[in-house]
Order: sequence, then structure tokens, then C-alpha cells
Amino acid sequence: MRLVDLSHTIEPGMPLFSDSAPQPRITPWMSHADSAQTGAYEGTTCELTEVAMITSAGTYMDSPYHFHPDRDTIDRLTLDQLVLPGVVVDCTNAPRAIGPDVLSGVDVAGRAVLFHTGWDRYWGEPRYHEHPYLTGGAARALLEGGAKLAGVDFLVIDDTSDPTRPVHVTLLGADILIVENLTNLAALPPEGFLFHAAPARVRGAAAFPVRAYAAITQEDSP
Repeated sequence: MRLVDLSHTIEPGMPLFSDSAPQPRITPWMSHADSAQTGAYEGTTCELTEVAMITSAGTYMDSPYHFHPDRDTIDRLTLDQLVLPGVVVDCTNAPRAIGPDVLSGVDVAGRAVLFHTGWDRYWGEPRYHEHPYLTGGAARALLEGGAKLAGVDFLVIDDTSDPTRPVHVTLLGADILIVENLTNLAALPPEGFLFHAAPARVRGAAAFPVRAYAAITQEDSP
């Protein structure tokens, strides 16, 4: 088995879904130097870190509650929703509006469907905000095919110029989870892997960062 990291690092200055969203702040609540002055430690020191951030940051998961106030929040998701057999859909030559045609012949039933566009190469650049998106038709194809999760290697799965957000509404309304800002999908085989994306169990959260990775089980994987 080989593990492939599919997550970006959370840090100040990272791309966020909106310029108005607050950047993460990662600071010592108690530094090593501070701990040495407390008298609580002898021959060693420790640091405690405080993190303040919006939860839709980095590589993160949307819960159904994100767009449906009567549905499950992050803490209510089950582990079998977070570890799934995966399939990669090659969208590197697809148009900016990714339609259902890319799913032709792809068995998505019960799977995490990861859309590989290669857009993660623009992470940290202004162009990252000019990302591709799935169409409402693609979302309906995922729903009709029985997908369990949709993951993308770009900023937002929807066309942000469309205020109805059809992909979020359709997928999350059917308990199909969404993971945005994946990276390194080029390192995965088309199938033959388990996709892991477990957020911390934070009560009431609509979304939360994940450490997404793939566990490749096929011996002939690249």
C-alpha cells in the first residue's frame, strides 16, 4: 500500500473563497520560552498553539448543513462517509464548465469521485481564483449514479457567478459530501485506492479542513 497526500498546507496568505474571508492566524498560546517560566516543567519545555480561522479553508469538506439547515453538520458525519473507494476523473482537457460528459462510462456508485483538472498548480497565484467548476448537469449525474463524495482540485466546486449554487445544493441535499482544494491528484491511478478525508469532530460546523490522502492498493499503480 502507498499513501499519497492530497492536502494543501494551512497558513497565512493562502487562497480563500473570498477576499473578505479572514486569513488564518496561527500563534503560540504558550511558547517554549513562556513555558520555561511557568515552573510547571523541569528539563523540558512545551508549546501550545492557538489557531483562529474560518473553517472553509485549505483542503476542506462541506457538510450537508452548509447549504441545508436541517441536515447534518460536520460532527454528525459517520466514518463510512469519510473513507471511500475512489475514482479519478481526468478533466485536464475539459472546458472550464465541466459537464456530465466527463462521467460517461465512469462507475461512480458508492465512490469518492475526484475531478482532476490540474488547477492546483496555480495555488497561491491570482489565477487560482479563475477556477473551473462543475455544472448542474454534472451534479445531477453524480446524484443519479450514486456517488458518495465529490472532490475537486480547485477553489470552489460551483460557478461562483451563479448565486443559486446548483452543485452545492444538489450534492449536499443528497448527502453527497464535497471536498474542495485537493492537490496532487495526478499522482493517483484512475481507481484502486481508498480516499480518506476526515475532519475534526467539531460540533455545529458547516465545513472543516481535512487531511485528505489516498491509500493505493493496486500493485500496478504509478
